[in-house]
Amino acid sequence: MRARIKPYRMTVMLALLCSCHEKPIVIPETDGGYAFKKVSEIYEIGPRASGSEGARKTAEFIGNEIRKYGLTPEIDEWVEKTPSGNGTVFRNVTVVIPGKKKEFMIIGSHYDTKKIETVPEFSGANDSASSSGLLLSLIKTVKTNPEPPPLTLKFAFFDGEECVYQYNDGDGLFGSRRMAGKLKESGEDSNCRAMIALDMVGDKNLNISIHSDSDPVLADRIMKMAGERNLGKYFTKSAASIIDDHTPFHKLGIPSVDIIDFEYGENNMFWHTKADTIDKISPDSLKKVGDIVMTLIYNRK
Repeated sequence: MRARIKPYRMTVMLALLCSCHEKPIVIPETDGGYAFKKVSEIYEIGPRASGSEGARKTAEFIGNEIRKYGLTPEIDEWVEKTPSGNGTVFRNVTVVIPGKKKEFMIIGSHYDTKKIETVPEFSGANDSASSSGLLLSLIKTVKTNPEPPPLTLKFAFFDGEECVYQYNDGDGLFGSRRMAGKLKESGEDSNCRAMIALDMVGDKNLNISIHSDSDPVLADRIMKMAGERNLGKYFTKSAASIIDDHTPFHKLGIPSVDIIDFEYGENNMFWHTKADTIDKISPDSLKKVGDIVMTLIYNRK
């Protein structure tokens, strides 16, 4: 006698059979070696303080790299007065990769370096070549991946993250404040589902802190993903807050997170010093951070 299958069991079986035919999410891997190559090339440009020839060359370099990937960059150039009393030329470089939805995620890095009078040769291997080189690597990986991302991606290379004297509404975050302001003015901010800022992500002794002013859902997601990838020891939560390029978007109510390693050397001793050199940057650290960002991108609904 043939056994009868109850209707609800048949439904479960059909659901399981259907799920077997669903295309699994394949998250592309970050090429840490390629990211390191781009970091090195940006570092070799030299000092990149906003308004300098180095900053202009860097914006041009980033734009040319994006074109090599078959994409069209947009360079937003403007002049803004800074606390130094001068009108400074700033340039944001952005590029869009369409996703399955028009709703979008912003992934950003600043490329400018701090102008330090006592260290005129400061070229910022970690702050800020590491995040900018990694961003170029992420763009290339997403562009060559056959599966489009769930959300449209807007990659942004910000100018003017570094303040002249002290961070406030008129000093520092020039590029990210401009982009956030344009989003608000156009009404596009309502379609922005997340903003991910990368900063100082290449240290060989990687210790990423997710600060308290980051979106708690994104923060929890990053911690969970890090644990699932056996990267939990490199990512921790911090009770402190931080001002960075995520801040203007956070103020708009956009879920934002800052992925930053603010322990660069013992007691942060390498930060904004001549010791911030390329020999302290690791392809492996770049890959670890890049893989977390890729997981965020392709798991985003």
